Amino acid sequence: MKKSSVSGWRDVFSFTLRETLKNKAYQISFLIMALLALVSMPLVQYLTGNIATDSEEISAVKKVYIHNLSTVMEPDFTSLKEEPAYRNVEFVNLTEDYDTVAQRIQEIEDTSVLLTIAEANGGYQLNFEKAAKGPVKDGAMSAFADKVYTAFDKYRLSQAGITEEQNNILHTRTEGKTLRMDANGNFTEEKNSAISMNEYWFIYGILFFLMMVTIMASSQVASSVVTEKANRVVEYLLISVRPLALMVGKVLAMLSAVLIQITSLLIVVFVSNRISAALAGDTQAGVMNQLVPANIFENLNIINLILGLILIALGLIFYAVLAGLAGATVSKMEELNEGMTMLTLTSMVGVYIGIIAANMLMGSGTNGFVTFAFLFPLSSPFILPGAILIGKANYIIAGGAILLLIILNILMFKFVAGIYETLILHNGNRIKPTDLFKVGKGGIKA
Repeated sequence: MKKSSVSGWRDVFSFTLRETLKNKAYQISFLIMALLALVSMPLVQYLTGNIATDSEEISAVKKVYIHNLSTVMEPDFTSLKEEPAYRNVEFVNLTEDYDTVAQRIQEIEDTSVLLTIAEANGGYQLNFEKAAKGPVKDGAMSAFADKVYTAFDKYRLSQAGITEEQNNILHTRTEGKTLRMDANGNFTEEKNSAISMNEYWFIYGILFFLMMVTIMASSQVASSVVTEKANRVVEYLLISVRPLALMVGKVLAMLSAVLIQITSLLIVVFVSNRISAALAGDTQAGVMNQLVPANIFENLNIINLILGLILIALGLIFYAVLAGLAGATVSKMEELNEGMTMLTLTSMVGVYIGIIAANMLMGSGTNGFVTFAFLFPLSSPFILPGAILIGKANYIIAGGAILLLIILNILMFKFVAGIYETLILHNGNRIKPTDLFKVGKGGIKA
């Protein structure tokens, strides 16, 4: 009975994965990345000044000099003292020269703040000045400023005799929309499909993360192929398995090793986020909770999650197979970077198309180019998972992109199979991308 071309790929998979996980370089690099991920959130929390300085969370601001240049007479901030964190803050009117007080705050009185109240563009401006170095951090200053804004508005409204209910009515948002009439006289509403800035950065973050994962996985696959060729290990492996089975097992093993790293690092990041929340004195919040909007995951469900994972997996398989082919075209590790040119250009095309589509989504919403980026196999693994999670891509688009990726991977495996079988034992000059089609037709092989 004829042996299948992929028979034995499981043995190659288990052998390659086991050897990769035992590799010292793999383990050391993972430990370094895990350590960086663990301290990332507390470090951001510290730099933004959101870590509580004591158990009672008393504000680091002790005194506020009020420099009032507005028409509001003697602004009162006593309502701020109702909060425990700010009960010891002293508000005094500025009676000295502004520059003298500012210099004293910078040099000696680093727990004090200068508050300037002015009028500009038909409204009020509250500007704060603090010491460049001292106990009052930027994050704590921002939180304190928000409380001062609220207290100032309450005082200003009370002086005008306006209650909070009346103020809410005055500031009730008024919305308008334009309806168009179709040929039958029915009204139709135009929907704005543009995404917000937060949604754009969410998509961009996923795109950048997937780009890094793709680069890591592809580099490891190509390096593994070149290393085994240089050490002549591949010749022993070819005794029991066919070249295609060797490629399939190796690609899946290296992808699994990278995914183990990435999944572990994501878990470490979430642990780091909880540590930052504990340091901030809040068990329900952390840096991620502050930076990611609460409604960003409204479309996160099991179907969208599965579709996103399938797209990512198919994209990784395509680029990993391309990396395996790139590794087979060279014989020495010194030539690997040059051999990866085709892979680098291909992945960059996909990434840049995804970035352009994300910008168009934020500017004008869904259009022909965005739909093309969702369906194009080189860009869909980068842009479409994020678009699905924020509800900007329907199941028809997702299904079409998955089908195209499956077709591309099948064609890629068929094309690479013959080339890989010829090049896996090649030890000579680097095979150029233009020569690959000749190899596939048997020209160079003959």
